[in-house]
Amino acid sequence: MLRFRPAQGIDAAALAPRLRQADADEIQAAVGLDPERVLTVGIRSSDPCWAVTVGDRIIALFGVEPDPASARRGVVWMLGSDELAIHSIAVLRLSRHWLDRLHERYDCLWNYIDQRNERHIEWLRWCGFDFLELIEHHGFEQRPFWRFERRNFHRRHFACGASSFESSLRNRGLFG
Repeated sequence: MLRFRPAQGIDAAALAPRLRQADADEIQAAVGLDPERVLTVGIRSSDPCWAVTVGDRIIALFGVEPDPASARRGVVWMLGSDELAIHSIAVLRLSRHWLDRLHERYDCLWNYIDQRNERHIEWLRWCGFDFLELIEHHGFEQRPFWRFERRNFHRRHFACGASSFESSLRNRGLFG
């Protein structure tokens, strides 16, 4: 059974070596850094940040980094192990609940996703995210990435707008 708890710094070291290949590839393409470092910064800079566990194993981490351009926007993220797929029905059932909880603080949740990550793109669409723009040359490897967003159901009039995710990463020393 899936359990959720606030993430701790040590969770990055537990999950990093077991990341799904698609997640490790996306980290490399986006920022070109070690997954453990990216997870550590994600845990530290997100508000909130959650660990998904099965027994004593961390199978995913997710959170929202406040967007420096607006307190009402947040950069949503999730990285997981292959074990997450074993619990895909539970993940699907719980996804919208957790997104609603994240929307209690943020009117707009947004980020970028590697175009190669087709399975996760389908999940994001199912969760109600809109895909706004394909950026042909994005991140460290200059690969195609989609910019996506999901607005708070009760505040659909709020315009998410674009923000510089790379600028946010640079401020934390994660992007050259």
